[in-house]
Amino acid sequence: MIGNDIVDTAQAKRESNWQRRGFLEKLFTTHEQGLILSASNPERLVWTLWSMKESAYKVSVRETGKRAFAPKKLICSITSLSEETVEGTVFYQKAYQTKSSISPQHIATVAILANTELTFHQEIIQFSNSTYQHQNARIQEDIQQYCVDYLAIPPANSYLQKDQNGIPALLVIKPSGEQLSIPISISHHGHYGSFVIDCTHRL
Repeated sequence: MIGNDIVDTAQAKRESNWQRRGFLEKLFTTHEQGLILSASNPERLVWTLWSMKESAYKVSVRETGKRAFAPKKLICSITSLSEETVEGTVFYQKAYQTKSSISPQHIATVAILANTELTFHQEIIQFSNSTYQHQNARIQEDIQQYCVDYLAIPPANSYLQKDQNGIPALLVIKPSGEQLSIPISISHHGHYGSFVIDCTHRL
């Protein structure tokens, strides 16, 4: 089980004023608000915690099929923090471990079930424009290129499919003709996108 999220920090700054009255109280627990207000870079931590919540929520939806995003019910704690990486846990009926990669331009988070071993491949993409059509096409191109480079699967034999809950999977046709469904999580925001593929599946 895997989930991801990406935040374009410049886009987030334009869209939301985290210092606006009531903003933190609406989205974050009292403990999380304390972490934000005591941080050396409060704004960065706001979007890191948000990204943790979003990515853990995606794992939960993949598991349960239920969509009911309530940010304050996704409770974050941080176990390790540096300028470039934040590791933590999100509790939402069960525990999810998260790892966030931080840059001045974006925050990209991957979440998995806590206490599980999972190998994954993550790619971060910079878009030339922020239209949905461009982003969607570019992400699909990069996923197909991943299949060529890492799985030796030609573009014609790989494609994305969503289930009735909108959860994506990467479908590949093996040389034998057998179809394999590989868990994948996709996120895009502003001028950045990301996809994460579960690498525990072998061809």
